[in-house]
Amino acid sequence: MLSNYKVFIKGMVCDRCILTIKDVFRDLDIPVVNINLGEVTTVSALSAPDMVMLSKRLAALGFTLLEDRKTKLVRDIKMLVEQVYSGNYDFPDHFRFSDVVIHSLNKDYDTAAAIFSESEDVTLEKYIMEYRIEKTKELLVYTDETLADMAYKLGFSSAAHLSRQFKATTGLNTSYFKEIRKTKIALSQEEEPLP
Repeated sequence: MLSNYKVFIKGMVCDRCILTIKDVFRDLDIPVVNINLGEVTTVSALSAPDMVMLSKRLAALGFTLLEDRKTKLVRDIKMLVEQVYSGNYDFPDHFRFSDVVIHSLNKDYDTAAAIFSESEDVTLEKYIMEYRIEKTKELLVYTDETLADMAYKLGFSSAAHLSRQFKATTGLNTSYFKEIRKTKIALSQEEEPLP
């Protein structure tokens, strides 16, 4: 069962504002249950990218998306995770994600992690590991990079460390996803017409 989620918007003062906001949500494919002045009820909580896009679209129209501090912190943490574990981050020696949180968000890591866990029903460490494993799956299926390269890109200490974490998280070996890649390549070659 989906639970409704409220989004608060500053600057809504008339029925025309409601129609404008309704159009924004429809354009962004965000299902709406109800719209009142200053408040939109959606079918479920919005993802971090949806919140960013919504905020930009509203700002362009003269409205302001209001978020409570906890929601904003969780969104900022998710964006940091995406930045750091996208595969393009230059990990310094003795890297710790907690240092990135402290420096980027000016928040105590323990407090930030506790708020994240309370809001998301998963520990920040588990969220980060699941994100890194999903990124590994993507790299395994869509690139021909070595496991060592993937480990380096995603902040694992070694290919063996990545393999262990992958198996522990998914219950599968990385070779399973390499086989998916081989199958995809074989199928795409079969579909190509011969000259």
